[in-house]
Parts: sequence; C-alpha cells; structure tokens
Amino acid sequence: MKSIVKELVARDGKQKVRFFRRHDGSFGFESLRFSEEPLEGCWIPHGRFSECFAPSLEAAEREARGRVDWLRDERDDG
Repeated sequence: MKSIVKELVARDGKQKVRFFRRHDGSFGFESLRFSEEPLEGCWIPHGRFSECFAPSLEAAEREARGRVDWLRDERDDG
C-alpha cells in the first residue's frame, strides 16, 4: 500500500504530481491530469512515472522535476 506524502499542483489547476511512500520505504510519484470529459470529471494518471523508486522524498521530487514537463517549466519560470 502507498501513502501520499506530498502533492504539487500546476498553476492552471489541471495537472498535479502526487508523491507517495511505499510499504518498503521507497518513494515514487505519479503525474495526473484532470479530465473534464462529461462522464469523467476526475483525476487520471498521465505518464508512466510511478515506476520511479527513490530512497527519499527529496530524491523523488528531483526526479519528478526533471521528467514532468509542466513541473520543470514552472520551476524555470520562477
């Protein structure tokens, strides 16, 4: 089972990265986007980032900032 430990939300509120800790103590993240389709209206996974196995939350966040386009772009914008 995974425990969510942190979330970063895009400025537009339509994308987010969720960081989690696994039962073995490793950390990972998943990228989600909000679907505004009439029958959905929910957060859905976007990309294959949950395969990241990092030793700490900080390492997982560095990995996410290097791999998730909007997160990298927002950091670069200031």
